[in-house]
Amino acid sequence: MTPSASPTDTSPLALPLKILAGTALLGLLYVGRDVLMPVALALMLGFALAPVVRRLRRLGLSQTPAALAALLLSGAIVAGLGMAVFSQLGTLADNLPRYERHVRDKLATLRALTLDRIAAAQDQAGRLIGEPLAPRATDAAESPSAASSRPATTAATAARHAPPGEAAGVSAARVEGSAHASDDAAGLVAKALALAWGPLGMLGVVALVLIFVLLEQDSLRDRLIRLVGGQDLRAATNALNDAGERLSRYFISQFAVNLGVALVIGSLLALLGLPQAAVWALLAGMLRFIPYVGFPAAAACAAVFAAAVEPGWQLVYVTLLVFLVVELVVAHVVEPQLYGHTTGLSPFSVVVAAVAWGALWGPVGLLLSTPLTLCLVVAGRHVPALAFFDILFGDAPALSLSQRFYQRCLSGDAVEILAEARNYLRRRTLAVYCDKIVMPALQLARGDFERQLISAEQQQVAQRVVAQVFESLAHERGPTRRRQRRTVLDGSSLGLSLRESRMQSSGRWQGPLNVAPGSITLCLSSAGMGSQLVAELLARALRAEGVDARHVTLAELADPPEGAAPEVVGSLLLVAPDEPLEAEASALLSEVLDRLSGAHLLLLRPALGQAPSPDRLEAGRVHRTVYSFEEALALVRGERGRA
Repeated sequence: MTPSASPTDTSPLALPLKILAGTALLGLLYVGRDVLMPVALALMLGFALAPVVRRLRRLGLSQTPAALAALLLSGAIVAGLGMAVFSQLGTLADNLPRYERHVRDKLATLRALTLDRIAAAQDQAGRLIGEPLAPRATDAAESPSAASSRPATTAATAARHAPPGEAAGVSAARVEGSAHASDDAAGLVAKALALAWGPLGMLGVVALVLIFVLLEQDSLRDRLIRLVGGQDLRAATNALNDAGERLSRYFISQFAVNLGVALVIGSLLALLGLPQAAVWALLAGMLRFIPYVGFPAAAACAAVFAAAVEPGWQLVYVTLLVFLVVELVVAHVVEPQLYGHTTGLSPFSVVVAAVAWGALWGPVGLLLSTPLTLCLVVAGRHVPALAFFDILFGDAPALSLSQRFYQRCLSGDAVEILAEARNYLRRRTLAVYCDKIVMPALQLARGDFERQLISAEQQQVAQRVVAQVFESLAHERGPTRRRQRRTVLDGSSLGLSLRESRMQSSGRWQGPLNVAPGSITLCLSSAGMGSQLVAELLARALRAEGVDARHVTLAELADPPEGAAPEVVGSLLLVAPDEPLEAEASALLSEVLDRLSGAHLLLLRPALGQAPSPDRLEAGRVHRTVYSFEEALALVRGERGRA
């Protein structure tokens, strides 16, 4: 009895159920963020400290001492950095009064460049349209202040000139005002404690969970393996090891890069004379863990402080330039060389993850967006039901190179195919390019054509793209601009069209006929479209490697040109026909093979659904069967070397 299909695969409610499940999961992440955020943060810190714990265990410590030592070491580092930052912030607070005048001057300058000009433009627009002008902001700002200052002055004067009884009342009012001030101070302290209680509480929960994560690391891993993998321990182990390795590499690489960024920025800002350069360097290194928005925020803070330090704007511009140059060098030179795409995330996924997790969990979501998305991608690579995460967010190409070639042909995008082809040909030969990319793409096209899934317009577009690509790769000028009705998919001869474009520069016989014996390699095709196209591509691939290869059809060899001696043909590459040869064509092939009996015979059978070998070859003619352009190139080179 055959097993029945899974209901999730056949039920029409499968997709709506998945959408509902995803929506419910997002709602759970948002509603339970107060509980999930510290747990997720502790787990990520556990992954970051896992290499340290493993290193300590190699020294002979057990799990508990190694975990406690890692916690104490990380706590000491954080405490040291905090003390250094607080000392720098204290010095900064003491120096702030000295920068007040510079801040006022720059604010006045900015106001003159922005608000005053906008107000002037509004006044001009009002005069043009004949409307009464609105009162200026300065006048509106002066009236309340004057009104508030006059009652205060009057009250003070009345208190000084009041009789003794009234003066006592004034003193009582002052005492009452002092009491209210004390109450206000207590309220401010209470508000400050309330604001700090949330972050401090989260830090406490994170620290508590982190302690148990490190202490119970082995037990938690076993439980996750049992929960995720069930009885398939191998798959679950591979998934957890993959996630752990990628997260560890990500945290170590990011920490190393951000530490280097902090040191470089701190040194450069100190050379520029910016006070408290260590504060801004540390801020840049810490905020750089938040993708895309953290480092610009650090640069903005440093620029604002630079504007307060000096009366001019030069220090502001230089500070911003330092941040910009360092970020460009690190993002485009250091990071690709250091770890490249070892995390397995595409740049698009990093942006989307930052937006999504930031909307769900705020700043903590921004901080954890990359590692959390990385976990989803790893799950997608090992769990078939979650494979869409790997497709959407992973850095692996969604389409293979041959699929991309076929898709770009259908869409008429020859420019992108050429860019990828030139990049591929820097490392490989044209023969390998045809074997690995072009021939599988033609196989996809043939399958769709046989199922009648390709329209006539798409066939014409595909033909033009293939012609443009190969003519551009060969640096030849061909008749690509004229209108062509033959296509690569419909039984016509695009191969002959490509050959004609090549013959415009190489001549009718594709080269001289008076050559040394055995120096010409003939690529022989039948009347079928597939055979002719493969023969032309094979000739181009051989010529690109210095072989005098020429594409001829079986009908053309029936009437060879005058002066063409059979001895000049060293190798004969017969491309397997699309369909079995008819009796007349088979007899003609036998005549051609007898005439070129001294040539080394190769039968090329690429994976395009060619017919079986012709009867003349099966009858006993000595030949070699090859299945790729690269194999044919190697055999032709071997024959030329022996000759």
